[in-house]
Amino acid sequence: MRKISLFIYVILFSFSINAQLLWKISGNGLKNHSYLFGTNNLIPIQFFDSVPGLYRAFNSSEVVIGEMIANNVDATAKIQQAAIMPNHIKLKDLLSQEEQSLVDSTLKSTLKIGIKELNMMNPTLILSIYKMEIFKKITGFSDDLQSDSYFQLVATEKDKKVIGLETVEQQINVLFGNASLQQQADILVESIKKSEQTFSKMLQSNKLYRAGKIDELAAEFQNKNSKNGDESLIDYDKKMDNRNSDWVTKLPSYFHDFSCFVAVDALHLGGQNGLVKLLQKKGYKVTPILN
Repeated sequence: MRKISLFIYVILFSFSINAQLLWKISGNGLKNHSYLFGTNNLIPIQFFDSVPGLYRAFNSSEVVIGEMIANNVDATAKIQQAAIMPNHIKLKDLLSQEEQSLVDSTLKSTLKIGIKELNMMNPTLILSIYKMEIFKKITGFSDDLQSDSYFQLVATEKDKKVIGLETVEQQINVLFGNASLQQQADILVESIKKSEQTFSKMLQSNKLYRAGKIDELAAEFQNKNSKNGDESLIDYDKKMDNRNSDWVTKLPSYFHDFSCFVAVDALHLGGQNGLVKLLQKKGYKVTPILN
């Protein structure tokens, strides 16, 4: 894979933030303001220091809402169990000999372990671990604590109520249920074959996030999946829209009872079917925090 130049690295990590990651929710009969923040698990926690008004919004909120309750031992155990392929299916059963050789050599060079050690793991999880490791090497990213978990962890320490919009079972379906195991294995192989393209898109998404360009981020994600032509990824786009629609039926009851800080992946915020537009259509005033 071509080495990422220092110039690109500097541009990526010095890109200024605008106000489109943090939004204030008011109007429509609300007694207190609530807030909506877009997260990204490939961004270091220190980045939050550069988001205007973020800590003030968090500290003033009574309740923290995430996609699911992340800091939960039972949930972690269920996700780990779901990451193992059922019925004794193994990764090598889903790959040709040529693909086995490619995947094995790539994983060994990146993760220091290969198919033998990862043979029973879900291909989607393997791909996620592989991409994360390469991303760390390219950018120097080192945070182990994901941003969603961070806000929930601090909320617990401050005795704030934490609410999940989805159950762990729903999250497992999001992570592993949008494609068959064979489709997931095919995506793993294709991503490895097109590694430069894969990581170029990751860096581009990272750059858009840091710039707070949530509409462009959503469009980039949707265009990538549409151009890929894989129906499982296109179905994932539809699932994102369906989740947003479901969430905007749940959030108003919380907004009217509490001052809430909602922290979900930034991909859910932008676009015509994103949370910002959907909440505005429900009559709420959703405005960016400028300072």
